Amino acid sequence: MPIIENMNAHLNYEVHGDGYPVFFIHGGGGNTMCWFQQVPYFAKKYKVITVDLRGFKKSICDPELVHPRFFANDIRAIMDAEGIKTAGFVCQSLGAWAGLPLAVQSPERVACLFVTGSPTPAFSEENWAVLRSSGDIYNSGRLGGSGRSVGVGWNREIVRTRPELTFLYSQIKLLNGPFDARTMQDDIVQLHPSAFANYQVPTMVAGGAHDDFLTPTSHLHVASLIPGAHAHTFANAGHSAYFETPDEFNPVVDAFLRKHLK
Repeated sequence: MPIIENMNAHLNYEVHGDGYPVFFIHGGGGNTMCWFQQVPYFAKKYKVITVDLRGFKKSICDPELVHPRFFANDIRAIMDAEGIKTAGFVCQSLGAWAGLPLAVQSPERVACLFVTGSPTPAFSEENWAVLRSSGDIYNSGRLGGSGRSVGVGWNREIVRTRPELTFLYSQIKLLNGPFDARTMQDDIVQLHPSAFANYQVPTMVAGGAHDDFLTPTSHLHVASLIPGAHAHTFANAGHSAYFETPDEFNPVVDAFLRKHLK
């Protein structure tokens, strides 16, 4: 579990397996541990790098520095530390504030980008309305699947039939420090259409058909904001397909990576 220093933060990450490097970057309820259903699957053929974003689990920094504006630079620093020139990226929810700006700012370092359950920082009035609403839900503590919540963002059938899974999600989330989701809306992180003028990174934007955290169709609009992006809907998942329905999630991501990581 290497830890590096970057911009006044201790950044924790893990490396599993060998092969073409692929980063898995968590959302606001996750950290390196949330990918437990992906690491064994993908590490058979790829070098899988999971990261604690700054302020989450073991990536420690002062509270005022827990901000998405640092995320892309943090990932570049980890890539440099590992001698990785180019990698594939799988980003869930908040993780897109690392992956998409990196693809815009340093496209030579991003071979492909798979985004799931995320409004992303791609700006439109419609997308920002969804982001404001979801930020209020996140800060209220209602997002998640523990017994103390109603399972906002989850397929309610999974909440009913898999209480151990939703409990595990809530316990993983408790390992993180506080995060103010309103920072995801700050002007400094917005990616306006001009930022995508020369965008050519192969990109897929996915979402769950049961996601009442973002809405089940918000990913279709987000895909329309990113030139060349394709959309995919996970029929049985809510906001966190990687966690809720890995048997649905993993093969779709695997096919995307196999297509673009030659």
